Amino acid sequence: MLPLDLPFSVLRATLTAREEVRLPPFPGSKLEGAFGRALYNLACTQPQRDTCVGCPLRSICPYGLSYAPLLPPEVSASSLATPPRPVIFRVAYGAEQVIKAGESLTFGLVVVGVALPQLPYMLAALREVGEQGLGRTGGRLELDEVVSVQPYTGQEVILLRGGDVTVNLAPLLMQPADLPAIGAARIRLHLRSPLHIKHGGVIAEDIQFTVLVRALQRRISNLEQVHGGRRSLGADFGALPELARNIQTTYQYLRPASQLRKGRRPGEKTSIEGVMGTLEYVGDFTPFASLLRLGEQLGVGKWAHFGAGLYDIEEQQ
Repeated sequence: MLPLDLPFSVLRATLTAREEVRLPPFPGSKLEGAFGRALYNLACTQPQRDTCVGCPLRSICPYGLSYAPLLPPEVSASSLATPPRPVIFRVAYGAEQVIKAGESLTFGLVVVGVALPQLPYMLAALREVGEQGLGRTGGRLELDEVVSVQPYTGQEVILLRGGDVTVNLAPLLMQPADLPAIGAARIRLHLRSPLHIKHGGVIAEDIQFTVLVRALQRRISNLEQVHGGRRSLGADFGALPELARNIQTTYQYLRPASQLRKGRRPGEKTSIEGVMGTLEYVGDFTPFASLLRLGEQLGVGKWAHFGAGLYDIEEQQ
């Protein structure tokens, strides 16, 4: 297994609609965009700048840390051109949602590494997301609560509730070593949102275990080297993919999934594309357990910060 120092917290936010809110089948990009605007409005002290490039506060600004993270000096730009974001939205793909006034919207949020001290700003930004409105109709919502959860034990800690003035800034922290082992010799991965990983320069539609392991190593080591303790710098990244050759793929049911989203320029549209469905693997998963569990919480592949590439692990007995 890779040496990793990557603390993270899994949060669950619940908001109640004051007005009708319409969200697309995969609302991760809408939520991430609204959260980014709210965080920018709260944290940016130099709004006269067009971008974060050149801002002297970029390395300590809550918005800069999350939406324009800098590469640490130890990490080569040639190996990681675009730093991953340390805030990850957890939302499943489904049907278009129409949330009527009085109904709830619940989604997950994972905060990683150096972004954890910015939790006060993030809680305030979640409240602002509801105030500024969401979706096609711009319907407003009210933040009900934000809860820190341990997804494998069920432990929960309330960080913020309703209109309370007091806020708990001590979320439950997890490290890779805290994640449960995988004892079963057969597992199923249920893809909950579009998984976009490339193999041979194209979107992988035949996801052998070696392909998945390489994508997970890339995703997790990038996060750890930019936002964690950088213990994986210089690690042997060939050992696990070689071991992964011993894992058999016994079942794949995959279907394409896509959704248009706004691009960076006015009027521009881009497409979030990937596959969803079920993968089944057989073998000894002991060396891969931490990677698989981290992927279960942090996602894998392109657009993971929107909530793409999320999966649940089902151990088959």
